[in-house]
Amino acid sequence: MRKAELLSPAGDFECLKAAVNNGADAVYLGGKNFSARAFAGNFGEEEFTQAIRYAHLRDVRIYVTLNTLLNEKELENALKMAVFYYRNHVDGILIQDLGLFYLLKQRYPDLDLHCSTQMHIHNLEGVKNAKKLGFSRVVLARESTLDFIEEACKCNIEIETFVHGAICVAYSGQCLMSSATKNRSANKGMCAQCCRLRYQLLDEDHKKIDTDTDYLLSPKDMFLIEDLPKLIRAGVSCFKIEGRMKSPAYVGYITRMYRKAIDACYENRDFSLKEEELRNMKVLFHRGFTDDLLYGRKDLFGQKTPNHLGIRIGEVKGWKNGHCQILLEEDLHQFDGIRIGDFGCIVNMLYRNGLLTNEGKKGETVSIKTDKPLKGPVYKTQDHLLEDAILQTPEKKVPLSVKVRLMPGEKASVILSHGDTSYQYDSDIAVLEAQKRPLDEDTVRKQFDKLNETVYQLDRFELSTQNAFLPVSELNRLRREAVSHFDEYRLEHRERKVSVTEHTFLPVSDHGSGTRSAVQKFDTVSIDGTEYSFDPIVNPSSTYSQNEHCIVSEFGGILTDREDRIAYYSLNCCNSYTYEFLNRLGFHDVVLSSELHENEIRDLIEAFEERNHFKIHPFLLKKGKRVLMYIESDPFGKYISDRSKKYYLKDGSNEYIVRFRNGITEILEEDTDRNLSDTLCNDLIIID
Repeated sequence: MRKAELLSPAGDFECLKAAVNNGADAVYLGGKNFSARAFAGNFGEEEFTQAIRYAHLRDVRIYVTLNTLLNEKELENALKMAVFYYRNHVDGILIQDLGLFYLLKQRYPDLDLHCSTQMHIHNLEGVKNAKKLGFSRVVLARESTLDFIEEACKCNIEIETFVHGAICVAYSGQCLMSSATKNRSANKGMCAQCCRLRYQLLDEDHKKIDTDTDYLLSPKDMFLIEDLPKLIRAGVSCFKIEGRMKSPAYVGYITRMYRKAIDACYENRDFSLKEEELRNMKVLFHRGFTDDLLYGRKDLFGQKTPNHLGIRIGEVKGWKNGHCQILLEEDLHQFDGIRIGDFGCIVNMLYRNGLLTNEGKKGETVSIKTDKPLKGPVYKTQDHLLEDAILQTPEKKVPLSVKVRLMPGEKASVILSHGDTSYQYDSDIAVLEAQKRPLDEDTVRKQFDKLNETVYQLDRFELSTQNAFLPVSELNRLRREAVSHFDEYRLEHRERKVSVTEHTFLPVSDHGSGTRSAVQKFDTVSIDGTEYSFDPIVNPSSTYSQNEHCIVSEFGGILTDREDRIAYYSLNCCNSYTYEFLNRLGFHDVVLSSELHENEIRDLIEAFEERNHFKIHPFLLKKGKRVLMYIESDPFGKYISDRSKKYYLKDGSNEYIVRFRNGITEILEEDTDRNLSDTLCNDLIIID
């Protein structure tokens, strides 16, 4: 069985190097466009080619995120980027948009495609469907329980789970809060992190309910390092660290700790974090750690702040002559970051006994200049000595076996081997007959051991020779040229595998829907007198209606064989290829994504007609309340006892409806009329 992969984030090249050199098996990164972390540094084409060279030569795989939704005009450029990645031998691409998947699967069947967590795969049917359609891996929803993960791992497809870092409060791919309130779509990689903002909880009379924090939707950070043995036994293929917006030091150290833990599991050694290691993880970044999503979902919230908490290092003891006096409980160094209440700074100037110093020791009183008195505990939020030490990690080296043949009258040749890859380099260097002292193994080995400027370290060495001579300069040239050619050979000869598509697609068909209108109320949708059952968007038990007329709302339901199926807007149809893909899966009609603008809708319809030679009349949500967040955990549990009443969440002047259905907390927008003038679509109206 293949050892579970450790997958680390890379928002830029320095983060990539930190991940590679601290033990990552693979790194995931994004391009400048179409990545679910649009505000990370990300990689341009030239930097990407450097990154993939750096990683691949060190036996580290590269996965690229193309995991945003794509409108008609964006799809062409996204496809060009995917082709660029393919030709540069990426090891896989993470996909959210079904239209992009549809195109890539047809054109590049040997390209590994992964279901991004943005695809909202949270049940067994979703995992099985990914396998049938030809995906090679599924990144499960963060909300996945250990029991579900164990079952998903039995579906004969690679399963990737998040193990560390930030948690989205709502199901990824279904969160519309940022789009609705900030015009920044999370499905476009531009999430405004509305879950980290202040909110008030109101009762049905719109009166404020007392809460012990205003950050009601801000969860703690995932921390599953102690749960790795269970996840390994479950059969998880890949452990993913979140953090493409984090620093190189954070990426490097978190990778290092999870590397140690994973290796210990496979070597049947007990593993537990040392106190200093946990301290280091906390000072690098945390909002409180939890493994709650795997189990009871009772300890996910309750934060006083949505920001990095750091570690407590002291207490303010007074303020004198413009200086805040701090009694230290831990060491503090110049250029560390600290926070006192809402005040935070980098300690550029640190004083002890009125004199500048570069450090303060535990038990000492130090001071910093502040504009006003401060009170309360002092937290360290950045440890610059720790970060500097992490970034000094040596570059990863890989073992190299070398066989050199030096025979008088022949050209010098070298066979280089690493892992399962071997390459013979035949040089233009003519070997001479020795006149005095012939070359011996120690002499030649010494020259081939000079690999400091390469990714290799000499592991095994053999020399075949007989009374041969070459100048040292020629031996060095032979080494340099052989290694350079071996690098290029390794980069160009990477094997690909084909993920088999088990599902048989239907021809594109005009179902003749014409002009219709739909009204949705609770769990049914009425379309011109026909009642359609509505499959839930959050459906962990994979329970589907047996009604022949149904609305399919999540990935687990897309391959059911019910006769008359309509795809709901939660399947995120944003372009004509997604529409065509759903059509070929047997959907009679599609409700387009509610995030599309009017010109994007027209582009979609016109492109489909031009390619398939018949008109379509998709549905479009025109009026009603959308659910902006589906929250598996309960952020309001300790404040609300009667869930039959109506509640509201208030953000400044805006109010959102809080509803509890089937164990899910839903945050709804107020009734909205989108006032789209487009007449090419059928209307869907939601009545609550």
